[in-house]
Amino acid sequence: MLSSLLTRTLLSASLFTASVSQPATANLAETPARPALQLTGSFTGVLLDQYTGRPLQQATVALMRQNGDQLIAGALTAENGEFRLDRATFGHYTLHVEVAGYQPLHETITLAAGRDVIDLGTYALIPLSATASTKTATMVALATRP
Repeated sequence: MLSSLLTRTLLSASLFTASVSQPATANLAETPARPALQLTGSFTGVLLDQYTGRPLQQATVALMRQNGDQLIAGALTAENGEFRLDRATFGHYTLHVEVAGYQPLHETITLAAGRDVIDLGTYALIPLSATASTKTATMVALATRP
């Protein structure tokens, strides 16, 4: 009985010594890699002239924090009117669009977890000449009344 107890103790000590001498990384290759957590996303969209359907190129597109104090991303539209704003963290934003000769656009948008790219769709911007003629016609009509 004493010899079996001594044998077990020696065997346990030798196994402990063998495990200490082996590097602890032996099983890391078998551990599956965890997918990286998606912390940011992108917005895409297209800008067109409301009346002609023509793509608006070189329009300034800015993504601001909803309170308007921090620029997150900015871009110019391509020849086909497309834009892409990258690396926005999840949250609420205001999209600001400006192009010479058109009314500016301001829209609140949200990037939610689990969506890495959000297509904002197509925005049809109104030319300033169309709004100026409407205002002029209204002003003329008011001026002719007694």
